[in-house]
Amino acid sequence: MPIRYSCFISYRHGQRKLAERIINDLTEALASELEVWVNNDEEVYVDRDRLKGGDFYNESLAEALCESVCMIMIFTPNYFSPEHTFCAREYKAMEKLEEQRFQAMGGRAENKRGLIIPIVFRGEECLPKEIKERRQYYNFDEFLLSDTEIFRHPQYAPKIREIAEIIGNHYRRLRPVLQDPKHDCKKFTLPSEDEIKQWLESAQGATSPFPGR
Repeated sequence: MPIRYSCFISYRHGQRKLAERIINDLTEALASELEVWVNNDEEVYVDRDRLKGGDFYNESLAEALCESVCMIMIFTPNYFSPEHTFCAREYKAMEKLEEQRFQAMGGRAENKRGLIIPIVFRGEECLPKEIKERRQYYNFDEFLLSDTEIFRHPQYAPKIREIAEIIGNHYRRLRPVLQDPKHDCKKFTLPSEDEIKQWLESAQGATSPFPGR
């Protein structure tokens, strides 16, 4: 299975200018930085249909996630919505891929260098405890519509460069694993909505509540 995407951007849909600005700026900034780390044909994957609004799910997203080196999780307080679960399904699917890939490499994911990279654009206090404790995340909470583009912004541009370097390191380490024919992404599926709702309920009971309750 060849690598098709350097990273998969997972985000909650929105129709207003802030959501569109965040996704467009971040995609452009990451793609520009990643040019020096990965092959030019291994692009950043983003489902732009979400920017049109609506809670629908395209089955091809599972394959695209599987064909990505890692996942960028754009966190806002409604990311883990119990009513609209497609983001949670992507998150748990990438957790499964992360475990499989590090096992195939003969080791375990480093504590804060896993294959899910959270970027918090709003609501850091709502970020689940299990993510805060397990994963390195980036706080872009102060980003405003009036700010300059992210890749030009003195506060955020260095963080984008660091994220691109992390993705590049994952790319080099995982490339032999992801090119193994046994890894067939056409057969990969995301957890069902029922499974995710059970996980959301258990996670809410085990840690501080997810937003939306």
